[in-house]
Amino acid sequence: MVPIKILHLTPFFHPNVGGVETHLSDLISALDNQNYHNLILTYSPITTPNTKYKSIETTGKNITIRRFNWFGGNIFHRLEKYPLLNLIYLTPYLLFRSIIYLTIHPSKIKVIHSHGLNSALIGIVLKKLFKIPKHIVSIYSSYDNVPLNTFANKMICHLLNSTDTVLTQSNDSVAQFKKLGVKNVHRYHHWINLNRFSPDVKNKKFTILFIGRMIPQKGAYLLAKVASKFPQIKFLFIGEGSDYQKIKKLNHKNIHLLGNVKYSKLHQYYQKSHLLIIPSLYQEGWGRVAMESLACGTPVIASNLGGLSELLDPSVSILIKPTTNNLLLAINKLVNQPKTYQNLQKNTRSYALKHFSTNNLDYITLHY
Repeated sequence: MVPIKILHLTPFFHPNVGGVETHLSDLISALDNQNYHNLILTYSPITTPNTKYKSIETTGKNITIRRFNWFGGNIFHRLEKYPLLNLIYLTPYLLFRSIIYLTIHPSKIKVIHSHGLNSALIGIVLKKLFKIPKHIVSIYSSYDNVPLNTFANKMICHLLNSTDTVLTQSNDSVAQFKKLGVKNVHRYHHWINLNRFSPDVKNKKFTILFIGRMIPQKGAYLLAKVASKFPQIKFLFIGEGSDYQKIKKLNHKNIHLLGNVKYSKLHQYYQKSHLLIIPSLYQEGWGRVAMESLACGTPVIASNLGGLSELLDPSVSILIKPTTNNLLLAINKLVNQPKTYQNLQKNTRSYALKHFSTNNLDYITLHY
């Protein structure tokens, strides 16, 4: 069979740090192993500052990455509440550079795989300009509780219905898009490296872990304030963002701020911790850190928002409305009731093996 060439469009890609970026790295590597040819057109790291990167990179058997230099800082997060401004920031320049690149480097691309709404708009233009047969879009955000008749949502619906297939991560998200009027939408699941993310010996001292961008909607500051009620517990915070300095100023002796940790070393922190907490204050699209934590034998306390409530169940987690009191109660329950904690922990690895294997790749390649 002649290898299929896939063009991936995304504003965010490794070495930019984030759950989507990690999934994309896994996706490209898995596709490469199945002899798909992959071209990635993306930006330089725009939300992870001071990160070294290569403008042109060739890896694997047949992976080409072209990173276009673009200004970053915290602009993307500041503009998240303003979709039109974010579109202007993310889309036109990547579209322009993609057109130039494909004009100079013509190739027999069979499928465009756009990652996110901004990339979907770029993919629609490129498909017409370069007569590419198929256009697939993966969505990583949640659109719950949105008014159906707003201009923005009508545009989202029109945009996605102009593509061949829309892939999203949860049944809840599928229902949301169908409610908006999106037609050809399907669910798929992420996967993780179950060999690297595996159980190991826990710390002697009970340890609670947070991993994520330290921005208000991720709830890191909320968790840090709760940490003061548990001086006997060690709290590890991995990540950076606008809340990092706020947490540092709390000056709690049991809080350890580790900044960004290389993904190649991240599994060690899951393995040694007793509990992962995801106190997100918004609708999470899915929750990759929860998958990695369970694979390492570490139960989860998480917000009952977005895809998290579908990803997790009571056999391995406690789902809560993210408030100070609810976090206090959930942590107390697992710290002071060892049998309850042990019942969750004993199910974690088997749960991960059942739900997070590379078999989930088939949900994507089916649509190629």
